[in-house]
Amino acid sequence: MKPQGIPPTTTRISQTKMSFRGKNAVVTGGAGGIGLQVSKQLLAAGAAKVAIIDLQDNLEEFVKLRAAHPTQSVMIVKMDVANKKGVEATYEEIAKTFGNIDIVVNVAGIFNDKDVQRTLLVNLGGIINSTLSALPYMGKDNGGKGGIVVNMSSVVGLDPMFIIPVYGATKAGIINFTRCLANEKYYQRSGIKFVTVCPGATMTDMFTNFTEKIIFPETSDETYRILDRLNKQSAADVSRCILNVLEKDKNGAVYVIEGKRVYPLEMKPQWTGKEQAL
Repeated sequence: MKPQGIPPTTTRISQTKMSFRGKNAVVTGGAGGIGLQVSKQLLAAGAAKVAIIDLQDNLEEFVKLRAAHPTQSVMIVKMDVANKKGVEATYEEIAKTFGNIDIVVNVAGIFNDKDVQRTLLVNLGGIINSTLSALPYMGKDNGGKGGIVVNMSSVVGLDPMFIIPVYGATKAGIINFTRCLANEKYYQRSGIKFVTVCPGATMTDMFTNFTEKIIFPETSDETYRILDRLNKQSAADVSRCILNVLEKDKNGAVYVIEGKRVYPLEMKPQWTGKEQAL
């Protein structure tokens, strides 16, 4: 599944690790899937401290993480990203423990189009809650060092897929939210860069009981046909690409991740009537 408008040039995954050495990072949805793989990649690349925010438990993997990186700090916080006040308190706790936050990777998300409110609150609300809660501890205008926030959307936030309209709407919202924060005026003040990544089909728990979570059951047969045709990548593939995106450090960029590669997108303005400057 490849959205329209992807330029022919692609970027292969970089193996450079030094840029993460000594950095402090937060990963939402880090108990499994892409989030867990991102946490592993950051620690392997030399991050000093990694905080994982997730409502789910994965004690076995957390024990392995700490055992594999005994000189680095792995902080686990059980929290629902849809809980705004809880997320704010979580970031306050992380900042007190870490001292500063350099990197945030927001991965937490669910798929259940039948539960519209929960999907909106977790997928879009959770990204917004985590991002805005991190800013006071990262922004140079508030005593921080600046940094970078990577928010995970999806290719279905770029190109509509009729079988998952609610999920797709949340992912489209993430792209717009993140690009808004990447405004140069904000960056000059805060020193924080904002990037969006849009993975293609990825083997995660999202595909479990997929047709039981779609809005229109009459599309089940077509849904199975679509899922069978998708070229699926692994969570580890996506995580390596996310680290590559972090290394690029390009404010406002939007990337598709598919087939173990990172594709930068050119997001052209569509609204010609807006003022050039506020």
